[in-house]
Amino acid sequence: MATRYARITCEFYIFLKFKVFALFAMLLFAQFTVAEEDPYLSAISSEAEKVESTETTTGSEVDDEDVVDGPSLKAFEEDLKASYMGSFTFYKKLPRRSREEVFEEYKGGASIDEIRKKIMDRFLNQ
Repeated sequence: MATRYARITCEFYIFLKFKVFALFAMLLFAQFTVAEEDPYLSAISSEAEKVESTETTTGSEVDDEDVVDGPSLKAFEEDLKASYMGSFTFYKKLPRRSREEVFEEYKGGASIDEIRKKIMDRFLNQ
């Protein structure tokens, strides 16, 4: 009788350990999917923010060094700072001409990944 009870108890604990492990694994994978940032969705939201920011800016609000045609330099820098603080930090350390070249690529329709790569290339090759 004692061995039957011990066997049932042992099987129950094995079953319980399997359930706890499965639950832990599901929570772990759910965390990874939430924590993972999709670059495609980030690029789309960045483009949407640019469209919204250019619609609300009038000609009198634009600074002299900002470009009136297309997205402004100020909007680009704000979007970069809000979404990619590390890239923005390196961007601000670049010489003015390099920052202008990065912005020109951005205006030309380059993806945010290409922009971030260009910032790092320019920063490392100063």
